Amino acid sequence: MMQGRRTNCASADEVAAAGFAPSGLTKGAVSIGPSMAPVRVARSMSPRRSRVARAIAVSSGKGGVGKSNLAVNLAVSMSQLGLKVCLLDADLGLANADVLCNLSPRLTLEQVVSGECRLSEAMLPAPGGFRLIPGASGVARMADLGPGQRQALVEQLVALERVADVILIDCGAGISANVMGFASAANRVVVATTPEPTAITDGYGMIKSLLGQAPNMPISLVVNMARSEAEGQDVFARIDRVSRTFLHRTIDFGGSIPLDAAVPSAVRLRVPFALWAPNCQATRAVFRLAATLVGMGRGQEREEPAAAGSRAGFFTRLAMWLGIVVDEDDKALKQ
Repeated sequence: MMQGRRTNCASADEVAAAGFAPSGLTKGAVSIGPSMAPVRVARSMSPRRSRVARAIAVSSGKGGVGKSNLAVNLAVSMSQLGLKVCLLDADLGLANADVLCNLSPRLTLEQVVSGECRLSEAMLPAPGGFRLIPGASGVARMADLGPGQRQALVEQLVALERVADVILIDCGAGISANVMGFASAANRVVVATTPEPTAITDGYGMIKSLLGQAPNMPISLVVNMARSEAEGQDVFARIDRVSRTFLHRTIDFGGSIPLDAAVPSAVRLRVPFALWAPNCQATRAVFRLAATLVGMGRGQEREEPAAAGSRAGFFTRLAMWLGIVVDEDDKALKQ
């Protein structure tokens, strides 16, 4: 969020030196969908950080509920907590995180996956201190990559999760295969909804579809544009009750974000509202949510990122969903 083509994968140390932006991708056309032919990927043999980034996907059952705005302001808030945050705009059809940050990317994921640039060239420093990987609709061709091309892409992304603390994924709205792929690979999914009946219905539909793909996925429901805390609690209670009755699963209440005049004003100015109005009610609600999601909320014990090897990272799990097998037992990787 630099032109040239490379075939060598960047190590985590190289990524860190470049501002935690990995490099290296061979030419190819990229869609996020399961691959028929598994490919084994050997990770970089260079020394790396002993932890992997926490991956949090932000999604919604329908558009228009403020999902991307929530993702951007979560990235700002987590950066203010002292974390290294990368926001991946994976809303492949309607990517607009760059617009909310008043950025005009020259390069996006479309150029990355076609081999026209490196990931480090497409990544942008964003307002508030996080880094943005701008999305594009052209990313929807991942299954067309050849084995070597998929390997090069995944190795770049795996390097990224070794140096960031948090990777936020702004998924598209709805329950397409692309959305399910990104969301299912995350450590937690935040589902955004509003008090509108259609948004509530579609939010539940998103939760149902997600649990069908990843039955043990932790899910936090966030009620945006709530007129009161009681309204947010009521929306959560209704969705949680249906989930417990029909899906036999409880969900977490991430909180409600109040209807706040500062939010549309900031959108018109193309600046994250967490920066434009740091003391408004919406900013405070998002900051509380951000702190809770990373284990730094009031009354929480600090939750450290998972140790590398204790659980596969986000991009490793995404690679497996695509049919790419990452070599976890490469002797060269053993500490």
